[in-house]
Amino acid sequence: MKYPLRAAGMSLAGCGPGRKAGGGPQWLGWPGGITVNGSAALAGAPWDGLVAEFREVILKMRPRADAELIERACDVAARCHEGQLRQSGDPYITHPVAVATILAGLDDISELDDQTLCAAVLHDTVEDTPYTMVALRREFGARTAAMVAEVTALDRLGRRPGRNAAQVLTTIISADTRVVAVKLADRLHNMQTMQFLPEAKQLRKAREVLDTFLPVAQQLSMHTIRSQLQALACAALIRNQPLRPPRRRVIVALDIESSTSRPDPVKAELRTMLYELFDAALRSAGIGARRRGRFTDRGDGLLALIDPADQARLVNLVLPALGQLLTSYNANLPHPDGRDRQLRVRVVIHAGNVHDDDNGYFGEALDAAFRLLDAPLFKAALREAHGPLLLVGSANVDDPGAPYGPDRAGDTASHRPVTAEVAGRQYRGWIHIPTETA
Repeated sequence: MKYPLRAAGMSLAGCGPGRKAGGGPQWLGWPGGITVNGSAALAGAPWDGLVAEFREVILKMRPRADAELIERACDVAARCHEGQLRQSGDPYITHPVAVATILAGLDDISELDDQTLCAAVLHDTVEDTPYTMVALRREFGARTAAMVAEVTALDRLGRRPGRNAAQVLTTIISADTRVVAVKLADRLHNMQTMQFLPEAKQLRKAREVLDTFLPVAQQLSMHTIRSQLQALACAALIRNQPLRPPRRRVIVALDIESSTSRPDPVKAELRTMLYELFDAALRSAGIGARRRGRFTDRGDGLLALIDPADQARLVNLVLPALGQLLTSYNANLPHPDGRDRQLRVRVVIHAGNVHDDDNGYFGEALDAAFRLLDAPLFKAALREAHGPLLLVGSANVDDPGAPYGPDRAGDTASHRPVTAEVAGRQYRGWIHIPTETA
């Protein structure tokens, strides 16, 4: 059993009532199991239509299949699962029948035979119903019983607490190819109907597909099932990570000049000081941790999201203070290696809607800010500048008092336009050298 069952109607005190032609229900040989000597013994059963349709589908896909044997397996499984429902509300027998139908349609595995299809139909009977392995072996032979036992063992291995994905993968790949095919078809049908499961379980099942079932299908060259499993797993992961409403934020991204050319110990110093000095500049303007989001690391810089209400403080107080702190820090570096430890920073200020999920922040507004920050013209301007701080102010930051913008673009010495394209849209900003650090 992979998904929880819901009981409907009778209790599973046995494997289900047998129905003789024209007669009422009777319990069949428990605990010795079910004995079925042909489908005639089940005439009039509520699952007759499903069994007949299944037989027709199997023969269409595999004309040489032993239809009587497979139909008998379906009869037994239907009786065993009678009264059980899937989370969707469908009779449980629809699941093993679907698994066998998936297998019958595969051309990837040459070893698939009638016993494999029987094992697929019966794969949950021993684990989820009173049907015994002894009865299964007597009715369908040792090969089919062994495959059902192996499928059950693989199920239990996957549910074992503290299991290691690599160990599970190794065990599955080393199993009988036919057994693995049943297991893959079983997971495929469960993925096709997983919308009825809780969100957390959908995510877990989808990740199991990525970790275990896709590598197994690839190893066995079962490309059809692999492709479908991957599509369903990815769809489940996306579906269960709904898009949250965005929030408008002032985006501040800072990058350290020439960080990649510095040795790691120097990078560590520069990163530490960038965080500390920028935080100090924010605090000096009254923007504490409660008034901004947590800093997000960018490797050679950082990202800060500020409430739009603090935009004027950011432009008029924080950036001048940061420039002064950087100038003071660089001036007090020890010689002779002080020049190699100079902290010079590019800053972009942009505004827009920012999305977030469990993995962090994202959105077109962030992409635009980072493109402006990394514009070659902006990098070249910092190399030419004398001060430690250079700013790109985006046109999206609507602040009449800002020391940059289209009304000041005529001052080409300290205001140069720069553009970036994101998702087919042009974003414009102006390079500004703050007077306090020039």
